[in-house]
Amino acid sequence: MSDKAQYELKHKDETEATIQVTIAPEEVAKGLESVYRRYGREVRIPGFRKGHVPRHLLESRFGKETFLAEAKEDLQRQHASEALAALELRPVSTPRLEEVSHGYAEPLVFDLTFSILPDISLPELGSLDVTVASAKPVDDEDVQATLTEIQTHFSTLAEKDGETVSEGDIVRVKEGEQEWDTRAEEENPFTKHLIGASVGSDVEIDTELPDGKPLHTTLSIVRLQQIVLPEIDDELAKDAGFDDLEALRSDIRTKLTEQRADQHVRRIHAALLDALTEKTEIPLPDAFLDELVDEELERVKGSFESDRTEGTFDEYLERREMDETTFAAEIRDSIAARVRRELILGRLAKDLEIAIDDEELGQLADEEAKEHGEEPIRFVAQLKANDRWEDYRAGKVNERIFERLREAATVREEAS
Repeated sequence: MSDKAQYELKHKDETEATIQVTIAPEEVAKGLESVYRRYGREVRIPGFRKGHVPRHLLESRFGKETFLAEAKEDLQRQHASEALAALELRPVSTPRLEEVSHGYAEPLVFDLTFSILPDISLPELGSLDVTVASAKPVDDEDVQATLTEIQTHFSTLAEKDGETVSEGDIVRVKEGEQEWDTRAEEENPFTKHLIGASVGSDVEIDTELPDGKPLHTTLSIVRLQQIVLPEIDDELAKDAGFDDLEALRSDIRTKLTEQRADQHVRRIHAALLDALTEKTEIPLPDAFLDELVDEELERVKGSFESDRTEGTFDEYLERREMDETTFAAEIRDSIAARVRRELILGRLAKDLEIAIDDEELGQLADEEAKEHGEEPIRFVAQLKANDRWEDYRAGKVNERIFERLREAATVREEAS
């Protein structure tokens, strides 16, 4: 705020604010003169050197209103940002500008109206009472299932004895001049037609693809291969990098236990956030949500223009049995839920006075890198190079927030 301009908060509620900016006539005159000088440097008029074109000639060529309009735009852009900073306001939607008044040798007055996020108040944390499913202990079946995945990873292909296609066989097929391998599976609407056919025979395919399109073609069966699984024994364990099968089993059990413990903690955190959201009134501005929905909708549509994405956006909507309006509403609900969670976490960080400065964040990153056997300098450099440093900070802040939440709240567990 200065003699050059005045900034006033005209209106503010939970989700919208309007400020009025009044720019002094002298400042408007300076802005107008700046535009004239800019044109004078850029415009060529015979008989005059660049930068020395008289003002009246510029006005006769472009019109006086042209210069005034540009001066207004420059001043509005400059003083809008200064006003927001001075009044400590952060718009979350594109501000709507409305000129209130202006005449020659008069102040320039305009209003800016924009969405803001609400300043929320949270309930007593001790009032939170949530129930979550307890972590399921890792049993022998879980370990065996992981061993089977590892067994599949080290499987090999071998020529199959016999001429008839069976469930699970790898079949070399030919369509015209193209050949490829596919796995014969009863549940696959395409490859199930191959089961029972013989090498050298032709198979008529008449089916419907998952997207509803009909498929009519003929495939020639060229050869058969089968997947050969290794024995689950010490040799498999060594291939996987362990001394023996018992060491591999122990490692699987440990990692599965850690994974389930992490999942359990995440369920507790989600339940606590949900409980806070239910107890907290958080109105969100429509204009803000509208802009985010439009951005996300355009991002999704654009993803279907990529060569890596099959089908079109309309086909995607058809598969999900919804129209664009319904899909946009789904996006809106998802964005609103995410924003509310972020507002709650931000409020908690402020109320609980949780913050991590750069020095402490660097120490935390060093410790984490060493725990995982990484070089700390490289770990930090990668975070910063990928623009994830602030995300890393937010993650560490959230860890402390949830520690405090778990201490204050009542968390009950029930058998899953």
